Amino acid sequence: MEGAHANGVRVIAVASGRSDEATLQDEGAEAVLSDLRDTEVLVKLVRGDDRRPK
Repeated sequence: MEGAHANGVRVIAVASGRSDEATLQDEGAEAVLSDLRDTEVLVKLVRGDDRRPK
């Protein structure tokens, strides 16, 4: 996340690995998804149409 933020890139994190949602939020992700099942939300986040609350 440091690299993304250092270069002005918004972070969309997915809590599917070692880090849970709270950890990803605490580390600075602008959006955190629990999984990738809701592709509509993911597409909106990638496009910047929807800033899902942390």
